[in-house]
Amino acid sequence: MSLLKVTHLGKSFGGNRAVDGVSFEVAAGEQLALIGPNGAGKSTTFNMVNGQLRADSGSILLSGVELIGRKPRDIWHRGVGRTFQIAETFASLTVVENVQMALLSADAKLYALWQRAADHKRDEALALLAQVGMQRQADRPCSVLAYGDVKRVELAIAMANSPKLLLMDEPTAGMAPKERNELMALTKRLVVERGMAVLFTEHSMGVVFAYADRMIVLARGRLIAEGPPAEIRDHPKVQEVYFGSGRTFERMTTPRSAGTALDPPGGSGLAGATTVGPFVAHGGPAQRPAAGTNHGVLLDAKGLNAWYGAAQILFDVDLQVKRGEVVALMGRNGAGKSTTLKALMGMLAKRKGTLHFLGRDISTCEPHEVARMGLGYVPEDRRVFGDLSVLENLEVGKQPVRRWADGSAAPAWTPAQLFALFPNLGEMPDRQGARMSGGEQQMLTVARTLMGNPYLVLLDEPSEGVAPVIVEQMVLMILRLKAQGVSILLSEQNMHFAELVSDRAYVLEKGQIRYQASMAELSANEEVRRAYLSV
Repeated sequence: MSLLKVTHLGKSFGGNRAVDGVSFEVAAGEQLALIGPNGAGKSTTFNMVNGQLRADSGSILLSGVELIGRKPRDIWHRGVGRTFQIAETFASLTVVENVQMALLSADAKLYALWQRAADHKRDEALALLAQVGMQRQADRPCSVLAYGDVKRVELAIAMANSPKLLLMDEPTAGMAPKERNELMALTKRLVVERGMAVLFTEHSMGVVFAYADRMIVLARGRLIAEGPPAEIRDHPKVQEVYFGSGRTFERMTTPRSAGTALDPPGGSGLAGATTVGPFVAHGGPAQRPAAGTNHGVLLDAKGLNAWYGAAQILFDVDLQVKRGEVVALMGRNGAGKSTTLKALMGMLAKRKGTLHFLGRDISTCEPHEVARMGLGYVPEDRRVFGDLSVLENLEVGKQPVRRWADGSAAPAWTPAQLFALFPNLGEMPDRQGARMSGGEQQMLTVARTLMGNPYLVLLDEPSEGVAPVIVEQMVLMILRLKAQGVSILLSEQNMHFAELVSDRAYVLEKGQIRYQASMAELSANEEVRRAYLSV
């Protein structure tokens, strides 16, 4: 018998039909994966089940009780737990206090002023933390935890109301492969032990195929496929709109050094293709200076130190990026990757070290000054202008056409070229940024940065939270830039993605460079990958 039954669910935003007649069921003891391309309606469906959005039409039954029209807190008390794509915890509270807050909510005692909150069900909170492997860190503030541990705390919080149904929105986003497997294996165990149901969205296909009992696929708000993982994997429509070629989440059967050229499904039909790794990059041969020439270095950082307040995060980081190469900056969550990019861009209040870009000292430059020189930055958290359209967001990032030091033209981008690179954006030029999915916003952020015609792009976690077919577009975009002589410094946890595009790699651990080598050498070094990347 179904625990959750969704029938003909519908939701519109203005003239956009976000969810259109979706029906599915979830049984107790089952893990159902809800997947689909960015903008398919997954988060909207989640938010209607959770009560954060009210459906325009249809029915949502939990154990036969209608949920539409009920407030999120009522749905929570009826046994629906929730985790979020970006983990939601109280950073200033300890781990155990976070769980105690959830227990207070479950017991409807948040406003019981005569009782000390610190005394409320501490033993029960510790028991929940023990279930997720966080009891030893119970008295640490959440602000100092690694991201994978924060996700575990969030799961304990979601379990505080003894849920019948657990909603998990991209539960492994931002986690290393080992952490992903540990979290989902833990969830699977809880499903079996408690007999609850799990509905989860996820863009990591390794997670989906390993842990989903069944899968449903949405595209443009409609359900296009439903069934067991093996059946969905071979579904032609799902391959077309979501999986793409599958090469961004399945390892190649031929060695990386073989240089196999594989065009995306259907082919691009573009001339002048350059083979790079397992993909085809378009845009002509790389405009890279001869090896060993100093003027080939675009970015040179020596002794880079950086702080957040009084806490030092980076310690004497040395790195270089040359013209026309892609360099991967790798490491676990909290290793200092994003901090390094922000420090290079001048976005931290306190930093120390020597920084040169195009031979100019940028150690004391403001971010806008660095951007005007041709250093582009794509933040992990997107930061699009929600009240501006796609075209207006692109215009905000526009800068003049640039030339290399030898007088040759540097790559220049127009909205039309970017729409060809990211077809999804081309279908919505007038849509406001706030009305776009997370993956669509990610594409828009990259496109806006390219409108600045940068010589070098600092790219923070581009493959995180986007569909496999969009990851393929990101791969092709990076390789196209590389073929035109543009450089990229890439912060990335996805080892396979980094292998597809990168020439060299630096590995960070606790704010220090622990290893540097060619990408091929890192791929072959199992000891380093296990020690620093959890791969």
